[in-house]
Amino acid sequence: MRPILVVEDDLQFREVLRSLLEDEGWPAEFAADGRQALAWIARQQPALLILDWVLPDLDGQVVAAGLRTTHGEEVPILLMTADGRAAEKARQVGAFAFLHKPFDLAELTQLVRGGLAGL
Repeated sequence: MRPILVVEDDLQFREVLRSLLEDEGWPAEFAADGRQALAWIARQQPALLILDWVLPDLDGQVVAAGLRTTHGEEVPILLMTADGRAAEKARQVGAFAFLHKPFDLAELTQLVRGGLAGL
């Protein structure tokens, strides 16, 4: 199975996500910013992209566009944001789902499972 790519700038939250994904047995890679994410995407196609919208350099929209340019529409995107316009942003990037921070980790697990299964 290809790894899930998680793009999240908050180190503590990245570690929570790392533990969760490892506990589920899902291989995962992590990027702390948009530039790291785009470099990773250029080398490999993720099974799923878990994408924070607000990043320190390039925002989630730029990362999603880079993913689509490189790998087309087949990689599912799960968008995370603390912004009140999560649904609108998810539509902008073609995400199959979104989570408004803070969120329940069980909900994240359920969405990842669905995204990997093709919903």
